[in-house]
Amino acid sequence: MLEMPEAVTIAQQMQSTLTGKTFQHFSRGVLMHKFLWLSKTAEEYAAILTGLKITGASSYGRSIFLHAGEERLLWFGELGGRILYHPQGKPLPAKYHLRWDFTDNSVMTFTLQMWGFVQLLEMSELSEQPYAKGGIPPLSEAFTAEQFNQLLEEYPDKTKKGVKGFLVTSQHVNGIGNSYLQDILFKAKIHPARKIPTLSTDDRQRLYTAIQNTLTQAIKLGGREEERDLFDRPGGYQRLMSSQSVGQPCPDCSTPIQKISYLGGACYLCPHCQVQP
Repeated sequence: MLEMPEAVTIAQQMQSTLTGKTFQHFSRGVLMHKFLWLSKTAEEYAAILTGLKITGASSYGRSIFLHAGEERLLWFGELGGRILYHPQGKPLPAKYHLRWDFTDNSVMTFTLQMWGFVQLLEMSELSEQPYAKGGIPPLSEAFTAEQFNQLLEEYPDKTKKGVKGFLVTSQHVNGIGNSYLQDILFKAKIHPARKIPTLSTDDRQRLYTAIQNTLTQAIKLGGREEERDLFDRPGGYQRLMSSQSVGQPCPDCSTPIQKISYLGGACYLCPHCQVQP
């Protein structure tokens, strides 16, 4: 799944590469996916987009926005998959789910993995979408240490769910998924099941710093190495904690890394550095 560093990377590439291009056609590929959600029919997408010029791109947390004309945008959200740009004459993927053709004969494709949505909205409709710009993105001016502590205190499940539940729920902190979560918690030396009330002032500061440092580094490197940018290039960020780390020595204490299941997903941690609450 694309998280904040990948969304920032792809949005910046869209801004520099796609701005000024004009949509010629939209179509669905031969592949269908029951977990790919569009807000309109493919025919409506084609009718609305055709002739519109791309005016820019932006990101917010894990979402990517491609602006079309003065009043429209494509909202790529909760994505697992690849958005790829193909200059004129370059081959397209053998299989894809969505395709946008531009008047200069370049193409953009989207191939879904897992689930996600690509909504075509009017700008005025964006504010009506509960997850479009909910929560506060890390690295934004609003994401101060004071605001972070306030979000922790206001988390409605702070006595029921652990830190993992707080960080990956976009209504609070928008931009972190299960992948970057692992490294953030390892750097902060916090177990994913730690309840919010058990976090000391030092714990909270380490967690805030780990969020900022991890995502800043990942953005500079173009996202994770297992994800691809708009030009099908892998990111340069190599995760410390992943499925490949299980059984390997902890970078800090050499204890073997463990895998646990928590809140519906896998977590990778050092049982010595990240003590079970």
